[in-house]
Amino acid sequence: MTNVFVYGSLLFPEIPEGLCQKKLQTENAILNGFARFAVKGADYPAVIEKENSNVKGKVLLNLDSRDIDLLTFYEGNEYEIVPVKIELNSGNINAVVYVWTGGDEFLETFDWDAERFGNESLEFYRDEVVAATLKEYYG
Repeated sequence: MTNVFVYGSLLFPEIPEGLCQKKLQTENAILNGFARFAVKGADYPAVIEKENSNVKGKVLLNLDSRDIDLLTFYEGNEYEIVPVKIELNSGNINAVVYVWTGGDEFLETFDWDAERFGNESLEFYRDEVVAATLKEYYG
């Protein structure tokens, strides 16, 4: 079983639960040593390593290998899965995170806006992107 730190569209439970097709256990978490940025021309973010920075997000707890495969497929080839330690209220745990590999030139200089995503993109992701991802994954 694997814990996954999430920081973008997967913060919204309907996205990872729609992809994994089950209710997931989550907890608020902090990823130290990384920073989150908006991706230019996109409605999703990226994290990259950055000293003295941290990212507030959530952890999806105890995912199986099929769940990890689905989330990795959803994230695409601009991200790599990296093992990390994350901070919970109860202490630190091992997890993985999807780290941006697409190049810094594609990142904005500012943080991704979760509220804006929720207002402008969440419905499309929930209703269209999840279904299309599952169709392509299983197709």
